[in-house]
Formats: sequence, C-alpha cells, structure tokens
Amino acid sequence: MKKLILAVLTIAAAVAAQALLSAQLPPAGPPVDPNAQFEAASIKSADPSSPGSRMMMMPGRVEADNVPVRLLLRPALRVQDYQIVGLPDWVGSERYTIVAKAPDGAPQNAMPVMLANLLKERFKFATHSETREMQIFNLVVARQDGKLGSGLKVTSPECQTDIQSRRGGPPPAGPGGPGGAARGPATAPPPPPPPPPLDFNAPIPCGMMRVGPGLANASGQPIAQVVQFLAQFTGRPVYDKTGLTGMYDFNLKWALEPGGGAGPFGAPPPGAQPPPVDPDAPNIYTAVQEQLGLKLESAKGPVDVIVVDRIERPSLD
Repeated sequence: MKKLILAVLTIAAAVAAQALLSAQLPPAGPPVDPNAQFEAASIKSADPSSPGSRMMMMPGRVEADNVPVRLLLRPALRVQDYQIVGLPDWVGSERYTIVAKAPDGAPQNAMPVMLANLLKERFKFATHSETREMQIFNLVVARQDGKLGSGLKVTSPECQTDIQSRRGGPPPAGPGGPGGAARGPATAPPPPPPPPPLDFNAPIPCGMMRVGPGLANASGQPIAQVVQFLAQFTGRPVYDKTGLTGMYDFNLKWALEPGGGAGPFGAPPPGAQPPPVDPDAPNIYTAVQEQLGLKLESAKGPVDVIVVDRIERPSLD
C-alpha cells in the first residue's frame, strides 16, 4: 500500500540553480515524548561530486542527501535561520547524507523531536534560549483600497476542498500499526537517487510550494506560509499584519543580491554554479509590493533565539 506523505521537503540543486518543494505541515498530533529517538540512523559524508540535494520528512523516516547541517536545524528546532545564533561556518558548508528510521507506529509530529535528539547524540548539539531585540519586518497590504497584486490570488474552491480532505483523512495504514507486520531489524537503508530538477513552468500541484533562488510559486497556502518564506529570504522575522485569511496561490520573481547567497539554501553544493542575477528583476522588497500587493515594513521587536553552546562534527558510519 502506498504511504501518504504528510510532510515533504525536497531540495533539487542543478548545475545552475536550486529549487525547493514543500507541502504544508501536518496538523498537530498526540503529545510527544521529549526523549523520543530514531530506531536506527546512518550519517555519512556526502558525495562531493553530487550536485543535487534533498531532504524529506515522511511518516516513520527522514532522508537527507547532500545537505548541510544548517538545513537540519530548522525542522529539528522549528525555527528560522535568523533565530539560531552562534553556529560555526562548517555547519553551512560541510554536507552529509543521513537516513533515519523511526520506531513503528511513531506519530508524524514526533519526527522533529527525534531529529533534534539525533543532533544532540551524534553532533553533541547543545543550546539555550534567549530573547533579543532585533530588526523585524511587518507584512502589510500595500494599497489603501486593499487590492492585491496579480501574483497573489485566492485559491480555487476545488483546491481548498482537496486540502481539507487531506487534513481530515484517516492515518495511513502500514507495518507497525493495527494489524501491521512484525518489526524487522533496525536498519537504515541507503537513500534513493536524487530527484530530477523542478520545472517552474509546470503547473503547481494543489497545496504545494516551489521555491528557488529568485523564483517562487505556490498553491493553497495560508499567508503564514508566505510570511515564513519571506523570513527565509530576507533574513529577518516577518510578522503578518495583513489581516488576510484563507488560502492563496502566489507567484513571485525577484533578483538575488550579488553575493547574497540563496536564502534558505545556503551556498550551492561543490561544483554547482550560483544562478545568474537577472538585471531586469526587482529586489525581493519591490517584487513583494509590485507582484503580491503586499509590503514589508521595517521595525524593531523582541525575537526568541536559540544560542548554540556546542556542536561538533559527527562520528560517521
């Protein structure tokens, strides 16, 4: 029986570009044991000749191929990059391939907890929390009449119905569940081959989001998802002050700042070239206002951050 993937984060990095595909996060599940751990996990140095990167969190399993540790911290800590303070440079440059298997029957909302505990065990990861005054952005509707840009539209009723049916569907059946097969050996099989590059010209599936350097399109997303995406690419906390509710489709194109990196992707994998800067595209702040009809207003405010006390290179399998 096919397994329903509740949350998947896929990164495909080609020679000239990188792209991100993400589904909406699953709803909150039952209480999670803070000491929950994977049944088996494998950590290896990534193949330096591989130009592609991928990370997937699915029921009972995490697969990360050719990714920097920095990319693992977001889902494990459930924070944005700007909220993590004190990381050494190697966390964003050295790449690993990780496959981890959860115990049979583990709830999907336990995966971030198990990933965080894997980092503590294998990377000696230790942190503490603080609140700091930082530069932030408030996201507001740009026009006084409330009209939105051509790149931001209300999601079709059909797609909204489809998303709601996915959220309310029964949990997937499989080994370890009621009537499931007996548990096998605790092994972590090798990751599958890298996915093909994403086609930004292809129709976006309902409820999905594609993001790459200077390009983004999405279907069936709440404004909260737009806020999260903008925080990743602006490097600041973004707070929703739009008053917009419901689900939206959006398309955005902007110019990356020279030397500014690729937002949440970090530096390209070894051997990959960064995408060229489009001289005719606006910066992300202008693009948000012209194409989405929204505006990023600069402000200051308290931000909860996680300060890294310790992180070490892992023992490899």
